[in-house]
Order: sequence, then C-alpha cells, then structure tokens
Amino acid sequence: MKKIIGWLSTIILLGLLVFCYIYREQIVTFVMGNAVQYANVEVKDANEYKNDFPFKFVEETDDFHVKDRQGILNVIYTVLNNGWDEFTFYCDNNYKKCTNDLADISNDQALLSVINNMVSPYNSYEKLYITTNNYGKATVSVQKLYSNDDIKKINEKIETIKNEVINDSMSDREKINAYHDYVINNSSYDEERAVNIEKGNTESSTYNSHKANGPLLEGKALCSGYSDAMKLYLDELKIPNYKIANNNHIWNLVYIDGQWLHLDLTWDDPVTTDGSNLLLHKFFLVTTNELSELDSTNHTFEASYYPEVG
Repeated sequence: MKKIIGWLSTIILLGLLVFCYIYREQIVTFVMGNAVQYANVEVKDANEYKNDFPFKFVEETDDFHVKDRQGILNVIYTVLNNGWDEFTFYCDNNYKKCTNDLADISNDQALLSVINNMVSPYNSYEKLYITTNNYGKATVSVQKLYSNDDIKKINEKIETIKNEVINDSMSDREKINAYHDYVINNSSYDEERAVNIEKGNTESSTYNSHKANGPLLEGKALCSGYSDAMKLYLDELKIPNYKIANNNHIWNLVYIDGQWLHLDLTWDDPVTTDGSNLLLHKFFLVTTNELSELDSTNHTFEASYYPEVG
C-alpha cells in the first residue's frame, strides 16, 4: 500500500512539473500580473517648487496603479510637479492597452512638452525617459533642465530685480509689468542661436538663451528663456500660470483679474533692423481674441491642451 501511495505521489509530482513546464509562460504572466496589481509604490515628499494650482488638462494623483490613458498623464504630471528624479508606477490588470498607451505617450514629445510647461521650470525636464516591461511596471526617469547652481544664481537675480523695481504698494498687474520691462530692457533676442536651431544645430551656442539664465544673467534670450524667466517670477508671486506653446513658439498664460491672459515677452522685445532696443506692451496680458487679432499665425495653439483658455 505504501509503495502504491509512493508511486502515485511521484506520478502526481511529475505531472505537476510537466504542467508547469508546458504552461510556464501563462503561469509567469499570472503571477507577475498579480504581483504588479498589489505592488507597493514608494512616494517621496515634493520639493519646494511644486505647483498647487489645479489645472484641467492634467492633475495631481495618488493612484499609481493606472487604469486609463489619462491616469498615465496624471502620473507623469505628478512626477514632474513634485520634482522627483525617478518614479515607478504600475498598470492595473484590467487596463489591457496600458503598455501600448505608455509607448505612444513616451514618443509624443509635443504632448510631454505640454505637461512640462505646466510645472516649475526648476522641475521641468531636459530629457524624460519612460521604461516599461511586459508585466505592467513603468518607470519615469527625469533629467532636469536646471542645475542646483543655475537655481541659486537665478533666484538671487530675481530677488535683486524685485528689490530694484517692485514694492508692496503695487498691484499684481503692476508688479508683472515692472518685471516685464526690466527683463526686456536688460536682454535681447539671441538671433545667433535661433539661426543655429533653424539649421539643426541645437548644441552650439554662446549663451544659455533657451533657459532663464539667458535673459536674467547673460542678456540673451529665446522665447523659452523669456517664458521661463517670467514663469519663475509669477510662481514667486503665487499667481496661477503656465507656459503655452506650439511647434515654433512659447509664451506665458496668466490668471489675473479673474481671467486667463496671454503674456509674451519675446514679441514685446522685437528684433530691429538698426539694432535699437524697443520695449513694447502689445502682448502684455491680452485676451485670446486680442492675441488672435494681433497675430493669428505664430500664437496658434491646440485648444484641447489648454481648456482654461476657453
């Protein structure tokens, strides 16, 4: 009797081994899928540059087992807005398109740039990587645009500007105007870098004109430098804002006086044929209709990305 039981146990064990070998891929998928479903997510504290204003296109989330495409976008925004350098999240088991959506989003630079424009420049990325595996695990890695040294010098410069041209008796509009004028009067458009970019040479340049360093510390700027310099100041004032862009241009959108208004330092600091330095206010806190009347070509934007504009 004992021999029969022993043989039966051996046969059952061999059968289980054969079954596990034949269906090994399905078993691994099942085990890994359930492991992902209940995986713990490590959430770190946000840094000091986090934005607390609720936008409509993306929003902060604490659901890191994403269930749809919008959930992925919200996680990416949360990662950037909190200033995290790396973060791992997971696809919900019922979200069958998750891996495909992650791949589509990671390759959509225009879409990622929109999210990047909604966070502090100090938390924005120069390069962003999204890696995934077949079991629904995804990791976002962020290479930030601004170094700690950049941040220190820029913050000191903004504080100096505030002490020179801003006072507590000013309204928010007056404070923005004073800063707008200071930046334009002390910088000019970086034509050399703009030409290099048109030629496909994005690395070689004398100035950091694509960042706030350019207009604030070096006196040269591209539209991205102007808009970063303004956004950092608006964040300092705690005024809701973000950068708005198309494929060729970027400027600021500001919530003031109960409405969202456009602000473009680049176009208020025009390049002149004689090299003279002009200061304009044509693009200073204008409505979308006014912006369209001023320029219907270079200030177009994808309305679905910016529902606040209306």
